[in-house]
Amino acid sequence: MTTTWDPHVESRRMDQAYLDEQNEWRAPEAYVRFWSKFMEEEGVEGSYLSLQHGKKKNKTGALAMMLPHDTAFRELLLQNPDGEDAMIPITSDTAGDRWSGKVDRVALLRDKDGTETIEVSALCDWNHIATTCLFASPGAPLYAQLPRHDIKIGPTASNVISWISTNVYRQQNGSVFPIAVVPIDTAKDTSKWSGGSARFDMASPFIDKMLEEAGLALTAEMFLPEEDEQPAPEWFWLEVPTIVIKCVDKSNVTGPTGTAIDGLISWFEDLLDDGTTPVRYPNFDAEFDYEGDQAYGKIGPLGTKTALPWVWYFQDEFDGIGESEIAIHKPMASDIYVGGRSPSYVNAAIEIGIKNMLSWLGLLIGVPGLDSLYRGQLDDVFFAFDVGIDQGRVQRSGPYRWRDQFITGSEKAFTIDGQMAKRQGIHDTRGYTSHRITVYDNAPYIIGVHLDTADQIGFQLGELIFTDFVTEKLFTDTRTVAATWELTIGDGAADEDPVVKGWGRMGELANIVSILSKDVGMEADFFGLF
Repeated sequence: MTTTWDPHVESRRMDQAYLDEQNEWRAPEAYVRFWSKFMEEEGVEGSYLSLQHGKKKNKTGALAMMLPHDTAFRELLLQNPDGEDAMIPITSDTAGDRWSGKVDRVALLRDKDGTETIEVSALCDWNHIATTCLFASPGAPLYAQLPRHDIKIGPTASNVISWISTNVYRQQNGSVFPIAVVPIDTAKDTSKWSGGSARFDMASPFIDKMLEEAGLALTAEMFLPEEDEQPAPEWFWLEVPTIVIKCVDKSNVTGPTGTAIDGLISWFEDLLDDGTTPVRYPNFDAEFDYEGDQAYGKIGPLGTKTALPWVWYFQDEFDGIGESEIAIHKPMASDIYVGGRSPSYVNAAIEIGIKNMLSWLGLLIGVPGLDSLYRGQLDDVFFAFDVGIDQGRVQRSGPYRWRDQFITGSEKAFTIDGQMAKRQGIHDTRGYTSHRITVYDNAPYIIGVHLDTADQIGFQLGELIFTDFVTEKLFTDTRTVAATWELTIGDGAADEDPVVKGWGRMGELANIVSILSKDVGMEADFFGLF
């Protein structure tokens, strides 16, 4: 028996399905549990007075919870047999998400009317990454660290996972317990290339800039075997509660090959980027499929494609946008000075010239050895400083503008590093517009379903259009505020000059070569160019 398809019935069914989904995720409840130091469940805390916890992009998130004085976990928190050293894991499960971490502070509070409460604060499991020390040679004994540096060049995701995994497994004597790191197939790793040299650096901030520039999200989540699907069955099988560290590419960049070569192509595109390529935004007024998927993004000069976000927020009565800040920053200087020392080849040329002249003069007047009179008196005199002036800024700002700014970052003005420092100084002191907004859950996108931390989001405020990463998501549940999620998009920071960013990658490679040359007994100064 066949039935006739009724578009009105189907429309009502889909509308109802949408409402059911919205209701399912509206005002999510938190399922808070305390655990023993061996991740054995102590019980559920359902009587909290307030709860707030957040996850940040590539940073350690925090939890704050207020409990009544007679909570069932008073003894666990305040009279733990392990005393101040007691490590107390805590998890908070909401629809589509789990916050996991360790209690780092417990306070017994008493107000003036005698009411007692217990304040609990905790740090999320990302702190395991931040507190990992990257050895020079993780596989070697501590007292014999050879090679002297852990140098890696290649796709950023593979580099980061390699640094983290080798040092985590060093801590655990090769075991995947209590922390497991999901490996990456380097041949298929399309993340942007980078390079670095670790020698007893803390993982954060060592990897922070690499993750940011490559658009990567490094996560640390608690896996519970009886509740969760295996996080990486193709690599390992977990049977006990385990913290799983994983690196995810959130850059929205795809390349022509689908291999590690794509990341190298992106690296070269950074060198070619002069900052003048117009930013492409979608046509919101289009009444048809927007020009096809191939045009929905920015095409790089070497064939990569940076896709636009598919989640967009608009400023209207039902937009879901909460607090927002669009700040106009005025220029702080127009004349940017750099330097302090002359390039080595300039000092060398002056020394050779003057000593030769003195030697010839000595021979001429019969007083040999006059060349010893020159002992570098003219070192760092010529071409030791340089100035960069933004003439357009001078015209726009007028005669009463702020003038001078000396930029640190390179001691030599007429080297590549010095010129890049000058350019970055001109860029940093410019006038610019920054953005930072918050959006609410279920308006209309559902946090944890349609978007999450580190995803790229687009939003329109008036005539201004921005795209940026979700830098933080925050869950709040109190006696006066219904349980809800809130996202923070952007951090209000200024962008880095694209040319400086590209040359910064060259500087990373130069630094690695310099380190290698020192390790083998030779020092490479690149003829004073850097």
